[in-house]
Amino acid sequence: MAEHKLFDGDVPHVSTAAFHAHRERVPHLEQPAHQGRLNTAHAFVIEALQAHAARKPGTDDVTLSDLGCGDGGLLQTLRGVVGLTAWGYDFQPSNQAGWRERGVTAYQRDVFGPPDPTLSAPVLGDISVTTEVLEHVADPHGAVRWVGEHSRYLVASSPWNETPESHDECHAWAWDQDGYRALVEQGGFTVLRHETVGQFQVVLAEQKEATPCTSS
Repeated sequence: MAEHKLFDGDVPHVSTAAFHAHRERVPHLEQPAHQGRLNTAHAFVIEALQAHAARKPGTDDVTLSDLGCGDGGLLQTLRGVVGLTAWGYDFQPSNQAGWRERGVTAYQRDVFGPPDPTLSAPVLGDISVTTEVLEHVADPHGAVRWVGEHSRYLVASSPWNETPESHDECHAWAWDQDGYRALVEQGGFTVLRHETVGQFQVVLAEQKEATPCTSS
């Protein structure tokens, strides 16, 4: 099992609003290298949707929060899915243009940074998504535990083949497959699916003790 911290100190520069303030939008949905892992994440969301709906037949729509949604590519693929209400959060300003173009609901917000006392708490859905997110944040372990407190299902993805010697310069953490499973499981989740797609690993996990998180 391997997990690698790729920065010194407590907060990596690549996780800060200052680092992302002037970065260009990256349309992963249109990039061939990312399409496979996005298709797998989409399939895992549908699997979670169906499982959750089956557990509570006749209830309202299943909800989904995409935490670090980028320019809204995955959210776009979920538009029109019957029985699903989805929204996202991301703090990179350039991504807002993507939300408008893709016709998705998202909010400029750093959900993994220090709480902002001037804002209500972010709202987490029955399903939460963290695709290509956990490797960027200061505390991925705490992030997964927080999601596990409020969402029944987690769909996550990160590279599986990065090391301290070879990794994206914008990444603060790296995991092999066993390390990623351990990261998810320490948040109280049971891993249901774990697949590799090119350089990415995609996980579907279930948390049996989650309670809804609503704005305060």
